[in-house]
Amino acid sequence: TTAAGCAAAAPVTVVVNTRPALVITSPSPVCEPATADITAAAVTAGSTAGLTYTYFTDAATTNQPANPNALNTSGTYYIKGSTVAGCYDIKPVTVLINPLPAVAITNPPAECAPAAVNITSAAVTNGSDNGLVFSYYSNPGATTVLANPNALNTSGIYYIKGASSMGCYTVKPVTVTINAQPSVVITHPPVL
Repeated sequence: TTAAGCAAAAPVTVVVNTRPALVITSPSPVCEPATADITAAAVTAGSTAGLTYTYFTDAATTNQPANPNALNTSGTYYIKGSTVAGCYDIKPVTVLINPLPAVAITNPPAECAPAAVNITSAAVTNGSDNGLVFSYYSNPGATTVLANPNALNTSGIYYIKGASSMGCYTVKPVTVTINAQPSVVITHPPVL
């Protein structure tokens, strides 16, 4: 409208795009040295289709992690899901990298046959993290369980696995020494 009272009308188009729905499921915790992948499809499953994702270390979305598909540090990260129209949503995602438990091994004292060695003794794993569950194996891969770890009668290297409540574990060797009995030969003196 002008000061003289003349007026004209023209249309204007307003487009309000729908904000995308960003659904986040944090990845499962992992144990060192494994890494977490926040770019996995499972992390954003259920979100609006066709979003482009970017990943950040801060809520202000100014810093991007170098490798969002291989994070090795626990913490809160942020995912931004954007549509082609430029609308977006930002949500946090939690990454948990659990440390490996500390397992300390003290080799048990040597025994003489036919005595046996007990590697389940608390003295063998004294100094390990508290609350660990120990299991005993004959191989370093911890796949062959020892039948009688509390009564070993053969010298050798065995393996103790210390597992935390978070499912992380460390396997350490323990040396068992069973010394052979000495051979005593008796020669009777001649009878006079």
